[in-house]
Amino acid sequence: MEKYLIVYASETGNTKMLAQEIYNAIPISGSRKKLVNVRNWNGCIDADNVFVGFWANRGSCSLEIIDFISSLHNKNVMIFGTCGLGNSDSYYKKLEQNALAWLPCDNNYMGSFFCQGKMPPQIRNKYESCRGKCEDSMIDYMLSQYDDAATHPDKQDLLKARLFADEIQKKIKEMEAAYA
Repeated sequence: MEKYLIVYASETGNTKMLAQEIYNAIPISGSRKKLVNVRNWNGCIDADNVFVGFWANRGSCSLEIIDFISSLHNKNVMIFGTCGLGNSDSYYKKLEQNALAWLPCDNNYMGSFFCQGKMPPQIRNKYESCRGKCEDSMIDYMLSQYDDAATHPDKQDLLKARLFADEIQKKIKEMEAAYA
């Protein structure tokens, strides 16, 4: 059995970057931790501590992540992810709550980390094509959000992901010490 499993879904590479950073932040041998794209998940790897990463898709996670989260039992579970729009703590809390709706209650939920992620150029084109069909102020807002996200995840986001992983590891060590 692995000690840590990091499973992620990433359409543009943003969440994969966070997953890799979290994986690298865990200072145990590669034989005790695994990094897996959910699309390559075969259900054979088991771990006590599971990080689940996803990109925000209309305020939630993809069906494949929902299926994965729903399959977890008796684990320490952490959630992380990226979103192009909605760079705010309240939106991140909504993403967290929407994902947690799928987590069985026999797990120990330990926290989350979210940050912005760049969006593909087609999204900008889609926003631009709405000019004249929607209020310009709304289009301007969406374009500014797109532009703000263009450099994320950046070095600061990756550092925060690493700090999140460090904090989780401390909590797990404290729990293990309490039960030893």
